[in-house]
Amino acid sequence: MNDPRQIWDQRYGLGQASLADNWLEHWGAAWLAHAHGQGYQALDIGCGNGHESAALLALGWQVTATEISPTALAAAEERNPAARHLLADVRTMPEIASASMDLAVAHLSLHYFDQAGSLQAFAEIARVLKPGGLLLGSVNAEDDLNYGAPADASGWEPVLVDGVPKQFFTSPKLLSCLRQHYELLELRKSISLRYGAPKSVWDFAARRLPPT
Repeated sequence: MNDPRQIWDQRYGLGQASLADNWLEHWGAAWLAHAHGQGYQALDIGCGNGHESAALLALGWQVTATEISPTALAAAEERNPAARHLLADVRTMPEIASASMDLAVAHLSLHYFDQAGSLQAFAEIARVLKPGGLLLGSVNAEDDLNYGAPADASGWEPVLVDGVPKQFFTSPKLLSCLRQHYELLELRKSISLRYGAPKSVWDFAARRLPPT
């Protein structure tokens, strides 16, 4: 099985990728201030079974959720019928209009590409965000040794981990993806216990710059 989509479909079908860690709640109300208004649009990238989508809906957002796994997307749609669900790769989301989103969240869904694919993904998110829109993200860090990080993560060649190519970000690599389209607001290293053993990640908040 070489297609990552098929691998994720199998994992979600077996319930192996449905763990929640309340990541979105850690950002707090200050980062989600738009939720106090009506009609604000949020994009949940790689929505999985819909944990982040459910949290956003509860805060009053109108949610569009994307996934590459049909099995996960079906579960998310059943859980969150009020959200719009799309089978889509973050590198190309033609169903989503340009400058239509106030917020994009990407929890552990942007670290599966080489350099070109990573740049394409961040640029596509920028396309759908309104100027001033917010991107909240979390990606594998270079010292995520419990989950496949190589001894030297400075290069861009993805590492194959359990059949899935993974990218492990250093801060310069992540900043290079954000530089053209975003203003970095916060970057912090944190530890997630999502899968049991400590997982090292970069959490970041970035604001969409006005197009030049």
